[in-house]
Amino acid sequence: MLRRAAPLGLALLAGCWVPIERGRQMEARLQQLETQNVENQRRLDEQRELVRERVAKLDQKIAEVQTKIDELNRAARRSGADLGVTLQHLQDDFAKYKGDVEVEQHRLGEIERNVDALRTETEGRFAALRGAGALDAFEAKQRLATLQRPEDKAAFFALAAKEDEAGNKGVARELYEEYVRKWPSGARAADAGYRAGQLLFEQKRFREALLAYGKVAEDFPKSARAPDAMLGAADAMLKLEMKAEAKAVLEQLLERYPRADAAGEAKERLKALAPPAPKRKPAPPARKRQ
Repeated sequence: MLRRAAPLGLALLAGCWVPIERGRQMEARLQQLETQNVENQRRLDEQRELVRERVAKLDQKIAEVQTKIDELNRAARRSGADLGVTLQHLQDDFAKYKGDVEVEQHRLGEIERNVDALRTETEGRFAALRGAGALDAFEAKQRLATLQRPEDKAAFFALAAKEDEAGNKGVARELYEEYVRKWPSGARAADAGYRAGQLLFEQKRFREALLAYGKVAEDFPKSARAPDAMLGAADAMLKLEMKAEAKAVLEQLLERYPRADAAGEAKERLKALAPPAPKRKPAPPARKRQ
């Protein structure tokens, strides 16, 4: 589920991306929560293991007492000796150990419930911080655990595209991102990274989409996807109410890729961002000479 957070060391687009610091702060917060969650999980696991060991020891003691009771019963039948007192002690011990087991089993159940509650609470906090689409990402990773990945990069990209076309957007995005990690210099790495950014944007995960687009623009500046990625990054910034930063990226797009199709859309975005011209006050009427 948030099993991981993407690195944020992206000195993007000649240093014009001021919002990256906000992303770092968010990722630091997520990392802190994940560390706390791991520590809490470790402590609960230790408690659970301790209780299980105690239950196992008590079960062993009960078995030993039961064995002695059986032996005494057999001896009493053979010799006719009066073993009532000894037998009563053993039966009392048996009842005590059985009660202890019930207490420990109850405690183990409480620990299991605490573990489930902690997991649910943590996943909810991560989903709230990561925004829309976090649940989809978690479910996608569950499905990916059973998905066979090809070793060939062309076949791998084809699998991602197939999942994409089938409407499994979360699975497709994970595969696209995995493709970029495995084959960062592959022929389709820019396409995979750009499509991952598009899918994040569609899920309204604008902060993550910004980083995905920015990585494409930074790592593949000569690819056909670079101007589209810059336009996508500007759109993500606009969704995040970062108009000044979006304007700077759009201007860089026009400077770097003036003939790209994205340049025409960048011009339209800049027109929409331009402040309206101030209205001129009409000049006061000239005074008539007396």
